[in-house]
Amino acid sequence: MPTSLLVLTDFTDAADQALTYADALAAPLGASLVLLHIRREPLLDSEAFNGHIQYMSEGEIAAALASRSAALTSSVIVETGLDNLTEAVQQAVTKYQPLLVVLGKPDTVTSSDRLVATTSRTLLWATLVPLLLVPAGTTVAVPPIRAILAADGHPFHLHAEVLGAVRQLLTTLAPALTVTYVAKPENSDNCAPALASVQDSGLGATLPTLHTHGVRHRHEPEGILQGAAETHADLLLIIARRRSLLSQLFHHSVSTQVVLHTSVPVLLVSAKD
Repeated sequence: MPTSLLVLTDFTDAADQALTYADALAAPLGASLVLLHIRREPLLDSEAFNGHIQYMSEGEIAAALASRSAALTSSVIVETGLDNLTEAVQQAVTKYQPLLVVLGKPDTVTSSDRLVATTSRTLLWATLVPLLLVPAGTTVAVPPIRAILAADGHPFHLHAEVLGAVRQLLTTLAPALTVTYVAKPENSDNCAPALASVQDSGLGATLPTLHTHGVRHRHEPEGILQGAAETHADLLLIIARRRSLLSQLFHHSVSTQVVLHTSVPVLLVSAKD
């Protein structure tokens, strides 16, 4: 099946920026776009990514999709539905088998942190397709020139289809890839264990050269973002592991905290349990 990127839209500025980013990313990947809008009743909705729903008629939705499609350089298929968000995305993933799911991340200063965190994690684990979140206002290069992969030194393994998708993305776009490791200030920031875990996962065969960058920071999420800034990264890769229910409820996971506070696009990649 030809390569495609599944892009979610609710017609907000953040969604429009994500669509523009996906359009620029599609060209070097030789990919088409699948633009998915889920129409839902405002009084019944509890999953809106930006915390609110603006009701639109069928005609307004059709016009909004048409205007956005007309501005794209990539070929596009438009999908709409009245459904549960997770179920609709799962159906689209089954139908089109996209390389990535792409969505915009609104400014979390004005939107609900809980909704941003819950939606991204729910979609990632429901589909197992790498999830690309594009923050509102980001100004990085597209396609990315420099990417950073955060690794904690512990072994991780990826599902075959997930590994294939990430390999295809990195091989085709060929960004300079740096593995970063965050250590407590009193500990060594030697990146050798982190680099070994990436190589053992199968990602090490993707690019001929893997750089390393150690960071010392008391808090791992802030350290990862510091590493991204210090390496001038245009893309941040996070290996997301399942956490306990308590951790998910209080959003203490490293991946969630990075998603909430990043200004650089984040590619969330699900690890096997």
